[in-house]
Amino acid sequence: MRAKITTTIEEALLNQAKALAEEEGLSGANAIIERALELYFAGIQCEVWEKLLPSGWIKKLVLKGDLILYENIKCRKTLENYRPEDYTQESLKAKGWKKV
Repeated sequence: MRAKITTTIEEALLNQAKALAEEEGLSGANAIIERALELYFAGIQCEVWEKLLPSGWIKKLVLKGDLILYENIKCRKTLENYRPEDYTQESLKAKGWKKV
């Protein structure tokens, strides 16, 4: 069942939602707003724990209900000087990356 709501939202956010909906072939900004709310509620229902080891590895646990995701991460760094053309969807897919 769907409910009608009335609210105010920053015009810039609404314009971004409309543009993204059009780009993804969705019916309108409401579809983007609903997706954002779903992600928000999914995110608050889990806990994320990290432990930095002396070796530089990061152990990460994501606890979500009866699901536990355990990861070992060798490093985490932010790239500041990079070539944007190396990180387009097409080039990442060609290099074996998968969008999740």
